[in-house]
Amino acid sequence: MKRNIWEFLRKPDGTYAVSYNGKLLSDSIPEQWFESQICEHYGFCGKEYHEIRGQLDRSGKCTVDLSSSSPTHLATS
Repeated sequence: MKRNIWEFLRKPDGTYAVSYNGKLLSDSIPEQWFESQICEHYGFCGKEYHEIRGQLDRSGKCTVDLSSSSPTHLATS
């Protein structure tokens, strides 16, 4: 099965980093652009965005594993 692991990280300077399968895609997304960036560029919109954002607000990091889940299910940790 192909890996499909996304990682989102809130950095100490308040910007966000996004990685896909261990490869850094973006290293300093400003707060005001975060929602539009991950929706428009990476496809995490609506409920998915809010789940990711909730996890980032709680712990500063969110891992999304889409490797074994259906497209309508988001497994965050």
